[in-house]
Amino acid sequence: MNGKFFAVFLMGLFWPVLILTGQTGYSFNNPESGRYTLPFVLSQNLIVLPAGINNTVNLQMVLDSGIHSTIISALDDQDTIEIHAARKINIGGLGDGTPLEAYFSQGNLLTIGFPGDTLRGVRGSNVDVYLLTADHFELSRQLGVPVNGLIGSDWFGNFIIGVDHVRKVITFYDRKKFNLKKKTRSYSKIPIEIVDGRAYMKVKMVQDNHSAITVRLLIDTGASLSFWIAPIADPSIIIPPKTVRSMLGQGLNGTISGVNGRVKSAEIGPFILKNPLVSYPDSASISGLTLNSQRHGSIGNDILRRFTVIYDFQGSAVYLKPNRWFSSPFSYNRSGMDVEKINPKVPIYTIFSVIPGSPAHQAGLKTGDLIEYINNTPALSMSLDDINSVLYGDSGNVVTIRADRNGEKLRIRFHLDEKI
Repeated sequence: MNGKFFAVFLMGLFWPVLILTGQTGYSFNNPESGRYTLPFVLSQNLIVLPAGINNTVNLQMVLDSGIHSTIISALDDQDTIEIHAARKINIGGLGDGTPLEAYFSQGNLLTIGFPGDTLRGVRGSNVDVYLLTADHFELSRQLGVPVNGLIGSDWFGNFIIGVDHVRKVITFYDRKKFNLKKKTRSYSKIPIEIVDGRAYMKVKMVQDNHSAITVRLLIDTGASLSFWIAPIADPSIIIPPKTVRSMLGQGLNGTISGVNGRVKSAEIGPFILKNPLVSYPDSASISGLTLNSQRHGSIGNDILRRFTVIYDFQGSAVYLKPNRWFSSPFSYNRSGMDVEKINPKVPIYTIFSVIPGSPAHQAGLKTGDLIEYINNTPALSMSLDDINSVLYGDSGNVVTIRADRNGEKLRIRFHLDEKI
């Protein structure tokens, strides 16, 4: 684990337009249980959990504290899903497109746990589900593992949740049976504020010009980046003079673009992170979001993964304990090209985007190029995380790409460039 990841940018911008009815209940499959622990897949900083909806038990879902409800964003051709009566609605989100169509369904049973294991796991009854009519996130292609959608913040409000990013296990605790004082003895308590079911944390940042600002950030486990903040939220927010243009990720309405830069430090309670990356999205990408002193941006999983975390939304606190990744450097894609996996079950990779003026662009790589070898290693033998580890390498590293462009064989060599 080297801390070098593609920044999939999934912000909690999902606008429910319906008045919800009925009471959602959350519980353990085994009512006598006080906790449930299961391993997860950590792919490019995002937590992927096995889940089921009603009688569909083979789903893979990203745990996303930045949204409210469950979103089904993609199904394979072989997949079927059982949901209760649904009606078509329009939804909006981030990106440069227009509102999209989705189906809204109420009264569903959502489970988290291994398929077919009815004796363990956790469940939510009478859950709201949004089913997108098209895969606008393309999570499977960009994470390199099968992903069907997102599970929202309601789970955080109904369980105490512990996440060990190093061991890659998550534990759901019954709040009534959880010994808070004992379990958090070696942790630092960080106060949070819960607004409309989502959690906000204050972070002190020292900017490039040495000015200090305190920003209020949404805790977003569905964002794999470190921080994003919007200058339009506060005139005290200053974009650093050194930035690199980036495709920050995908929203519901299309590509989210902006720049990455660094601040001198970010302070979370007693913990000081040095030279962290901050993403500054273009104003057009966040035009549908209200940003002001109540929210300046988000804190993502490239920060959270540096800790063992206990989330206690009902207690208005998170508890942090640094892990072995705490001091790892904040890296970024120094190549300027983003790679995706065409099919999560087949290791075939293509270039998804190339930033103009970047090392990859200047070397002649183009969107759609099929990658066959990276530094003499067959792409077929690599994971997407392996590939990104090369692209997020140290400044000056040489990258050699052998690619296929419509039958033309290419051998392209470039150096990674440190711009921030």
